[in-house]
Amino acid sequence: MLRLIDQTLGKWLRHVFFAIVRTYFALFYNVSCSGKHLLQDTPGALILATHVSRFDGPLIAAILYTTQRIRPVVHYNEYYNWIQWFPMFVARAIPVSSPKTWTPERRQAQKEASMQRILRALEREESVLLFPAGHTRQQEPEVIAPHLSGAYDILQTNPDRPVLVLRLDGLGKFQPARYDYFWTFLGIRKGRRHISVDIKTVGALDPSTDLAAFNNTLEAMLNTPIRDTF
Repeated sequence: MLRLIDQTLGKWLRHVFFAIVRTYFALFYNVSCSGKHLLQDTPGALILATHVSRFDGPLIAAILYTTQRIRPVVHYNEYYNWIQWFPMFVARAIPVSSPKTWTPERRQAQKEASMQRILRALEREESVLLFPAGHTRQQEPEVIAPHLSGAYDILQTNPDRPVLVLRLDGLGKFQPARYDYFWTFLGIRKGRRHISVDIKTVGALDPSTDLAAFNNTLEAMLNTPIRDTF
């Protein structure tokens, strides 16, 4: 039943949300995207993205919407927030983690259920968007804590899964802010903020290494610019 609702009513609701979100970003941000075509060549890819602001998920989903459906992975508390739950549900976001007040057994069961949802989505050739750092960055470089294992666990279970790295520049608190002159006719000095969304294929992530080494390699990839200049 859920699949039927998703393919009928959910489809049209996603169109509506897409139009609203794209209109908002078009008014206030000047967004460029490189490597978008790679999604068409790699259905069911695991997309590992930098996490520079609270707008990252909606922006990426809206920019890539017309190319391929993206299933974002979100924190449990964000998914079940009463303000955000409905759009998260329509987008078929996948909640991970769990409240620390739960028992260890319940938290482990939740983790396993989330992993199964992610793997089923990938098997249906739906690309999954994951922020390996787990939260918006609090410093200039992307930092992945040694214990975070989301991407590692997925690739250990499915090592042949195609992986794409997505890097956001220009949107975060610790990133350069550059503006165009879109709003100058209204007398506003700052126009739309320039944002770049860059995607590339990854071939060097080895899930057979230990978790710390894996995270170090991934962290270096996310901190390496994909285009020469921004």
